[in-house]
Amino acid sequence: MARITNSPEGLFTHGFTLEAVKEWRAREHEAGRPSGLDDFLRDHNLCVECRGNGKFVIGVRWRDNDGIERAEEGPVAVLVQQHELENPAKWLSDTRKGDYLYESCETCGGTGTTAWKRRP
Repeated sequence: MARITNSPEGLFTHGFTLEAVKEWRAREHEAGRPSGLDDFLRDHNLCVECRGNGKFVIGVRWRDNDGIERAEEGPVAVLVQQHELENPAKWLSDTRKGDYLYESCETCGGTGTTAWKRRP
């Protein structure tokens, strides 16, 4: 199953800012080289599959009305609505609404990096 992550956390974890990515892409484009986000990831030895995150969000964890901790896999937005997870009675604690369930990226083994070499 193909998974998509739009989180920039993987970039931040590996020391990149969104501005640095934009600047790199503009330079590569002006030089006539491939300049997409996947090209940036490959050139900087980051995993394309997980966008350098090393993991995918696959669901959520919360407490039900009886205080029992529950977890379910599926689209986060759907689960939040379906189980009314904005309701403070279902939060994991007084300050923590819930938590995500994660699955490690099989492509990079959860590191967010690859063994690929930089382009010359």
